[in-house]
Amino acid sequence: MRLPALGIALAAVILGSCASAWADDADFVIQAGHEGRPESCAPLHVKACNLGTGAAGERERDWTRIVADEAARKLRAAGYTVVRRPADYLAHDTARAAVFLHFDGSSVACRSGASVGFPAETSRAFIDAWERRYRALFPYRFVGENFTSNEREYYGFRKVDAPEKLLIEFGEMTCPAQFAWMAPRLHELGNMVATFLIEKTPR
Repeated sequence: MRLPALGIALAAVILGSCASAWADDADFVIQAGHEGRPESCAPLHVKACNLGTGAAGERERDWTRIVADEAARKLRAAGYTVVRRPADYLAHDTARAAVFLHFDGSSVACRSGASVGFPAETSRAFIDAWERRYRALFPYRFVGENFTSNEREYYGFRKVDAPEKLLIEFGEMTCPAQFAWMAPRLHELGNMVATFLIEKTPR
């Protein structure tokens, strides 16, 4: 089956950008979960092309992009270097800290909530600092830490060398109350991530 011209052009852009940015060193790496999918999956041979969750006409991969872009904008404005990554890319990065941004979903509404995932090398102080900060803001359920294999073994952890790596699930999009709380706060969440990184990984 022949790909549409737009699909071919997009695939070329994806592969070209990946090839030109095989590795980067920066203060921070920020990944927007599911961003760029499904277009990025075939060119980069992604077998499990998870498109993320969604609700009320909104998609997780759009929300994560907004939060990640805002966090990157604030960090760069403060003089930090940032590598901003989508879901799929070829590069392997080096940074002082990396965050991977997501929103959760559930087949039964309101069964989930906020959570975090991290590899063993991430410091307890870094994890606790984020949890304290977010629990003080988020008025709904905090599910826990590394409570799924996808959180414990997130593929993004292997794509960056950093002493601090944290996957952040901001809340459950498929829970109407959590959705209503998060929807108008996406830029605020991006600012919160940036402020956290600045404070917890000093130069």
